Amino acid sequence: MLEDFDKQVSIFTESFARKLNRRKMVATTVKGLFATVAATAVGQFTNFGQAFAASCTCDEGWTTGHTCGYYGYQYRCPHNTSLTNGCPSTCSVCTINDSTHGCGGWCTYTSGNWVSCSGLGTNGKGYKLCWDCHCPTGSCKHKCSCLSGCIGDTGC
Repeated sequence: MLEDFDKQVSIFTESFARKLNRRKMVATTVKGLFATVAATAVGQFTNFGQAFAASCTCDEGWTTGHTCGYYGYQYRCPHNTSLTNGCPSTCSVCTINDSTHGCGGWCTYTSGNWVSCSGLGTNGKGYKLCWDCHCPTGSCKHKCSCLSGCIGDTGC
């Protein structure tokens, strides 16, 4: 009984060894290693965060499709990296708790901003904020949004 089992194992291993000879195995390993090194090098030299940065957007429909720049020069977005105010100087951050009470429900964030996109920069730790703004300051005449600059990483 053990002899039959031993014979079957011997036949299987011999057939396996013929199919995968050493030369073919080494060639496949070298090709795989080369492909891995090449992919790693391309990943190091290419900043994929920058490629997707164009998809950062603030409009979720609430601003009727307009950034603050749409309403005139004085309402242009600063595109800064401020964590306290990303609205134009003639506008103010719109929050649910401000004097306009969120412009009748249009501004729903207590901070007045939200993360539009992330994974940016050299280390993939950068992000951009969208700011809810109302212009002029203290009025809900124009509700708009501003996209910040890249925050939190280098090479954004």
